[in-house]
Amino acid sequence: MALRNIVEENAKYTVYEGKNILEGYKPNDQLCVNGSYYTFCDVFSFALESGNCPLEGLKRAEGHGHKVYWLNQNCIALSASKTEEKKPAFSVSVGDEVKYAGKIFKVEEEPNDNLALIEV
Repeated sequence: MALRNIVEENAKYTVYEGKNILEGYKPNDQLCVNGSYYTFCDVFSFALESGNCPLEGLKRAEGHGHKVYWLNQNCIALSASKTEEKKPAFSVSVGDEVKYAGKIFKVEEEPNDNLALIEV
């Protein structure tokens, strides 16, 4: 990982400044937006992790009107036990443009504290 300034740290994450638009994010990268944490996801990566054909996954998602690229909100639980090694996360704000899977998206708010990736 390139040298970056640390924005904040907590028991689970070390949050770095967000990547510039040329670097881009990859599947399972973590974002920190307004203190909440999200994971980049897409139909292709999910299909491969599940042992399925990514092209069939794309066809099925589009056929049902589902999103192809999205952000999953991560849950965090407080515990007295020691956590594993801290994970890296990157700080972005609503309205920022990010590069994921070779495409440029704008991070937008959705209902219920969710975020959407809107292709630019």
